Amino acid sequence: MSTRQPDQPSGQPTTLLESFDSWAQLLRHSDHAHAAHEPAQPTAPGHPEARAYRPILRKPMAILHVVDDGREDGESIRVRGEEVVIGRTDGDVRIPHDISMSPRHARIERLNGAAWQLIDLGSAGGTFVRVLMAKLKDGSILQLGATRLRFEAADPNDAWLVEIVPVGNGRRHACHAPSTTVGRAGCGARIAIDDAFVSPLHAELQRTAGGWRIENRGLNGLWVRIEAPVKLAQPSQFQCGEQRFVFVPLLD
Repeated sequence: MSTRQPDQPSGQPTTLLESFDSWAQLLRHSDHAHAAHEPAQPTAPGHPEARAYRPILRKPMAILHVVDDGREDGESIRVRGEEVVIGRTDGDVRIPHDISMSPRHARIERLNGAAWQLIDLGSAGGTFVRVLMAKLKDGSILQLGATRLRFEAADPNDAWLVEIVPVGNGRRHACHAPSTTVGRAGCGARIAIDDAFVSPLHAELQRTAGGWRIENRGLNGLWVRIEAPVKLAQPSQFQCGEQRFVFVPLLD
């Protein structure tokens, strides 16, 4: 499942958010299982059955899943208010043992109606969303597996992916060809990343007439650091520090 960011000014990157399909499937299966135990009701010929009841005066709620390590499930938090703040020591959801998370890291806030948006609160490490594809500009920050990379574009035909390391300068990988593959070291990709969480073929960087773009090919996904609020209109994944989350708005 995917959703696009809201319209942005010209020149701003556009991302395509990706989320676990299993969350939506679990919700659908739960509805079907419940319906299977309900006695059949007569239906007037030619008329559809009534919609399942939901509140019509109060605003819809949402569910925030704090994903356990290496799994697709974990603690589920019902978001019934106007916002939820995530941080290491401050906020509604705190992850005190994640030293790479800022004390007050990110906020999810309600927009008009059933829509929500994710905002980074000036965190040191940034907030990342999982994407299928992203347009890149000079300075864009990506994460593949456990490796973070900075995209540097000297001109429209010359670019680099630079590994971000705690101290000193990381490896620089040239991206001069129209298409450059990125994957785990020793597996044949043009750019080789020494990271067990990177797939043999994890992503593909492309030079197009409209600029540079990158597409996901890997199991653990492609993540992009957000530079502005991102609308969460459908189930979406994001990461603060090393903690991953799945946000599910309960829409009509």
